[in-house]
Amino acid sequence: MNEMETEAMQQDMPLTGIRVIDFTQVMMGPVCTQTLADYGADVIKIERKGAGDLSRSTFEPVAGTDNPIFCSLNRNKRSLALDLRDPAAMAQVKTLIAGADVVVNNFRAGVMERMGLGYEACRELNPRIIYAVGTGFGESGPYAHKGGQDVLAQAVSGVMARRADESVPVSVYPTALADYSAGMHMVQGVLLALLHRTRTARGRRSACRCTTPCWPCRCRRRP
Repeated sequence: MNEMETEAMQQDMPLTGIRVIDFTQVMMGPVCTQTLADYGADVIKIERKGAGDLSRSTFEPVAGTDNPIFCSLNRNKRSLALDLRDPAAMAQVKTLIAGADVVVNNFRAGVMERMGLGYEACRELNPRIIYAVGTGFGESGPYAHKGGQDVLAQAVSGVMARRADESVPVSVYPTALADYSAGMHMVQGVLLALLHRTRTARGRRSACRCTTPCWPCRCRRRP
């Protein structure tokens, strides 16, 4: 495939023309935005200046800031390193949001609001914005402000207790079942909100918690 054919294919993808401002990090959120990027969305990833996404440096073995783990969760994206405590950087982000279609984050509940980038603030900048949120334990209730992760979601939901042989000790799934599945739920929420917007011309908010995909797995009974 030559360069012209590649460019033509990129211009004919399902999400071509959709711009996503991506505040996510590690896995649940990046899985969502990477999938959107894979299908043609222009994803601009906002990273912390001087540090970047946690997956650039947290997981062993680390092979530089563009290590395989980071790249496996962030392909087809553009990155912008900013210090959002800087008023100029915040103004830049707000300009991006004003011209975007989707904002995605997977911070703890209340973090985006404290930065002045909650749903209501973004909707004032852009009434058509789709605002997708991924959390560990939801946005209300006793665990709302606790950090979530795949292993915790497996434990809290009880899904790790499901095993073919009851004599086998309870153990963590070897793959990030909760994070990846929740990321796919976030994708569905974004796509449904975009479809809704074509009918109403209005944006909307979509939310998913890391435990969401685990409950159906836990409730299924073995024969």
